[in-house]
Amino acid sequence: MEKINILVCVHKSSNLTRNGGVYKAIQAGKALHPELDLGFMTDAEGDNISDKNQRFCELTVLYWGWKNIKDVEYCGLNHYRRYFDMKIDEKNIGKIMDDCDMLVVKSKNMLSRHERANNLMLMTSKEDFYLFQSIFLKKYPQYKIAFFEYFYNSKVSYPYQMFISKKDIYDDYCSFMFPVLFELENIMKHHGYSRQERAIGYIGEWFLGLYIFCKQLKVKNVPIIDYSYVKKSSKQPIKQKIFSFCYRKLVDICDFFYPNNVSFTIPDDVKVGFSNDHIII
Repeated sequence: MEKINILVCVHKSSNLTRNGGVYKAIQAGKALHPELDLGFMTDAEGDNISDKNQRFCELTVLYWGWKNIKDVEYCGLNHYRRYFDMKIDEKNIGKIMDDCDMLVVKSKNMLSRHERANNLMLMTSKEDFYLFQSIFLKKYPQYKIAFFEYFYNSKVSYPYQMFISKKDIYDDYCSFMFPVLFELENIMKHHGYSRQERAIGYIGEWFLGLYIFCKQLKVKNVPIIDYSYVKKSSKQPIKQKIFSFCYRKLVDICDFFYPNNVSFTIPDDVKVGFSNDHIII
């Protein structure tokens, strides 16, 4: 049995891609782009959903790892331009994971405890969000409180669908998430805009935190190296620091006085939309 595989999701040629040692680069969406050969293993091998990559994004690589990687103790997902900023190898992974269930990205908290649900509606649509909510709560009614806490009453953030865990937790996460996403895919309407075609990928990205809340996992937050952004300076101007601090405090005050009377009831305008689209939930 191998000690650890960190899958690296890659969809184009890049000298940032890590492949070798504990890292295993997987070309995403190979079934949709058979002409593109990056020289790595692909998500179109074995049991796969590679042809869903346009809508599922990096989740096709996550699925591939679930179904095709068996004899390994630890497994995780990184991106070709984002990696955990720490040395991880077969010798130290046991010690790293000794006091936690999952390694996740260290990130700034969200500004408001209501921000997560609102952001997901903006990234997809109100209909997509409430359809997702309905499917999830129907399938997992025992996690209604956890769903509420995560989407409507929490500032904690677990971005980028990046994590490392024991393989049994990795598998449990996938078996927990994918049935919801597949049902959502079968019901939700296709959008005309390319960004909203990624709706399931966006929902899947938020799913990691939801799973952590539902299963009450103990996580370890680790900084990342993110090559997506080129920093001009490591120092933030003092005025910007002061503004950021004051703005966050103001949001905290507003959050404190804002009544948290969120309801799981689907808004009337969304119900009308579902009815017009012949969607029954």
